Amino acid sequence: MSSPNLLITGATGFIGFHVLLSALEQGYSVRAAVRSISQSETLASHPKIKSLALPDMLSFVEVPDICREHAYDEAVKGVSYIIHHASPLPSPFLDPQTGIYEPNIKGVTTMLHSALEEKSVKKLVITSSVFANIPFPPDPTEEITAESRLPDLPGPFDSMLPAYSAGKIGALNATEKFVKDNRPAFDIVNVLPGFVFGWDDRALTVQDITSGTNRVLLPIITGQSTHNPMPAGAAHVSDVAKVHMLALREGVTGSIGVTSVNAFDDAWEIVKKKFPEAVAEGVFTQGHQPTIPVNWNAHKTEVEFGFKFKTFEDMVTDVASQYLELSGKEKA
Repeated sequence: MSSPNLLITGATGFIGFHVLLSALEQGYSVRAAVRSISQSETLASHPKIKSLALPDMLSFVEVPDICREHAYDEAVKGVSYIIHHASPLPSPFLDPQTGIYEPNIKGVTTMLHSALEEKSVKKLVITSSVFANIPFPPDPTEEITAESRLPDLPGPFDSMLPAYSAGKIGALNATEKFVKDNRPAFDIVNVLPGFVFGWDDRALTVQDITSGTNRVLLPIITGQSTHNPMPAGAAHVSDVAKVHMLALREGVTGSIGVTSVNAFDDAWEIVKKKFPEAVAEGVFTQGHQPTIPVNWNAHKTEVEFGFKFKTFEDMVTDVASQYLELSGKEKA
């Protein structure tokens, strides 16, 4: 087996799995950090991984607790590059303080300190979020970019979205303080995506699609409504994965935004246009998700990397298409 030159954490996640496929396709020898042996078995046996026929390019290391001090010491040994996705998403099943806020910060600082002790590391790419620099409530007249910053938010937190936002703010600020205090020999890039939607390469069933952030989009086209508004800002998963890989290039540093303005309820108009038969048959029905306007400008990323972000229509079309495909298989 080739010696791994790229460590990926969170490879079982929506973004992480896309990045894992991209890295293998581009010839990286990958070490994937997983929390259990069962996760490594699931990844190794996934049809998308097996179809690449690259068994010698993927290995695994167990990291059961991403918040434990020195958790990644073994995982980073000998690698040149790290893409760090592992962190909890907002979930009603997690304690806001100990399950969302604290792990978002500790998971990043633990990785930073492990990387600092490993001389082979050249670059660390961290998955952050536009939530790391969106003030609440946001002022749509004020432009936000990848360089915008917010002060740490005091806790404790008793609901999931404020906890997630504060965790991402804290992790980004902690990263920049770490660089100032330690002057590491490796470069650090923070990638800030909006809500990530699109075709989920992990998904083998309809239920699988809802294990990522597509669960925010699907209700709008399957007849479910909420009165809790979400801030605007969406990114196609393939664009987010592409930026993570481009961030590994020599000379790329700093913070990179991957998001564009959207209105969530536009998803229904897109589905009506693209899938009229499924709408007529009642497969897709209208739901509702209010949008909070946010003026987050990531155009600099398109200019510097030379590609245009996929549109919200592309995202909705992919999610709806996969939903139809997997629903059809299950019915068959």
